[in-house]
Amino acid sequence: MTFNFVFWLPYVVLLIHTIEEIPGFSKWATRHFAPMTAQRHVMLQVGIILVVLLVSYQASTQGNHRLWIILAAAFQLHLGINAVFHVVTTIIYKEYSPGLLTAVTLSIPATLYFFHEICTSGKISSTELVLSLLAGTIIGTSAIAALFLKQTAGRG
Repeated sequence: MTFNFVFWLPYVVLLIHTIEEIPGFSKWATRHFAPMTAQRHVMLQVGIILVVLLVSYQASTQGNHRLWIILAAAFQLHLGINAVFHVVTTIIYKEYSPGLLTAVTLSIPATLYFFHEICTSGKISSTELVLSLLAGTIIGTSAIAALFLKQTAGRG
């Protein structure tokens, strides 16, 4: 069994990024998008962290099952898109977007390194790369679009 550390980047980056985001993101998002409670934000993040943990583990240990590699790359791209979101919203709103520090210092470099590593080492085929870029773009833009959704009564 081969253990590929690069596939742990999405999990580690997401975990550290979430730690930066949690204290202020829900209030910030409520000011600029739709209402979001801290509880809702934490629950969403915990769910995503658990999914990415599974994906990172499977991609790093089950490299022959290509779906896990595609998903790991998709989630890493999602983190790169999320980083661009933090940079752009900081510029637009002229205030710190919670998550900006890790977006710039961790997410962007990790995303560039991740894709360089998997492409140059042959860990992903060109077809798998296209699929992961498509899936990651959908995940990333959906996460941003979800900020505009209003919570319904009785749901947190």
